[in-house]
Amino acid sequence: MKADFENIHFCYQSLDLGDFVVDVCEKGERLIFPDKEKIEPAPGFIYFPLEGSIAISHAESELTIGNAIELMPIGLMERYCPQVDFEYKCMTPVEMVKISWQDFDEIFYQNAEYMQVLSKILIFMTIFSLELHSERKQLTSYQTIKPMLYRYLYRAKTFPNESEGLANFIIRRTKLSRTHVFRVLADLKEGGYISVKNGKLISINKILPEDY
Repeated sequence: MKADFENIHFCYQSLDLGDFVVDVCEKGERLIFPDKEKIEPAPGFIYFPLEGSIAISHAESELTIGNAIELMPIGLMERYCPQVDFEYKCMTPVEMVKISWQDFDEIFYQNAEYMQVLSKILIFMTIFSLELHSERKQLTSYQTIKPMLYRYLYRAKTFPNESEGLANFIIRRTKLSRTHVFRVLADLKEGGYISVKNGKLISINKILPEDY
């Protein structure tokens, strides 16, 4: 199996992680955030996404790092490393559960089974981060754009309510110029490699060229 975003995400979704959610929901407060709203974790609390898509970026930069995975404990990184400053933005309506640090510790750190679940989530957070780093440190700009086309198409299938266009999706996650990204996408569309409608990638029609 190729270690790309889709396959890694499929592997993550196949893990048995669901049992602890009942305890989290009983202890915590359910919250609903609308599309485009920023989530600002309150000190002393952890947030577990249940449904929806959340983009992560550095507070001092508009560059999107990636997206939160399901059940990712938002606020945990900030708890143990207050020096980091991330921003979280809803790309679709999002449902979350908010629990206190005390409740979090009681659920996960006093139950060996749940500690294993938390370890799996944190391990996959690391794997996704490394995969993103590898994806965006390619030798050429086209080699950076190419895997992001597959990532965008997969995200569009996973979160059909996301409204972000393809070009903006790439630009927000790389340091590539808007002009260059639009030119590459236009050439791929003209060559029949991709189909785009209203700025959104509809399909990848054939194997993308190795070089541009």
